[in-house]
Amino acid sequence: MQLVKLGAKSLDTKGRGVPFKFYTAYYVSTYSRRKAYTLRELLEGVKTADKNTLFHHVFHAVRAKHLLPPMYSNDFARWVGEEVGDEELAAALSDISGAEPATIEDIRKEIVVILEPAADERRGRSEFVFVGMEPVVVETKYVAHTLAEFLDLVEVVPGESILYHFVTRRVLCGAGRNDFSTWLDKNFGLAEVADELSRVDPLAFNSEEALREAILTVLKKRLL
Repeated sequence: MQLVKLGAKSLDTKGRGVPFKFYTAYYVSTYSRRKAYTLRELLEGVKTADKNTLFHHVFHAVRAKHLLPPMYSNDFARWVGEEVGDEELAAALSDISGAEPATIEDIRKEIVVILEPAADERRGRSEFVFVGMEPVVVETKYVAHTLAEFLDLVEVVPGESILYHFVTRRVLCGAGRNDFSTWLDKNFGLAEVADELSRVDPLAFNSEEALREAILTVLKKRLL
């Protein structure tokens, strides 16, 4: 595939003239009474949890302030590995995909498919506590009108803003595509750049900063 390379003049154009306004989101934890003591109860919890609760546990590791051990990509995998002691099942749960076009319901189905054959009465050393969350969305001062401004701002906006536009809007809110790819495609016609960015799987990273670097790597390779 031929790389799209843009000159300095192109980086300073405004495309169709639609600016990219950065928002950020904070995730307020809401504690439920739901707990799982066995793998069977964990499966039932995954099947019935609301989408915010599921999102919290699946994307917990990507949020910079909530790091999990690097071998686990989500809370379910960590509990199965550390508390139940089934490392093979934990590895399978860690291998779920969060890449486009997956929504939170797609991810739920994938987890259920992995858990169902193993869902028995094996107990964890401690219970799994289902935790919900409510995203609080806040407008930031950052607005990009050109590709050059966009590149600069992706480097400096809060990590929570990266997660909101690249993950939350698509996976939880049903946007269908991450906001960055949508803007690059619709405002500048950079379909190939947008497509490569869309192939970045946020669940491959255990912090917002690692996700930011992956996004910047694609953008700089394609645009500079």
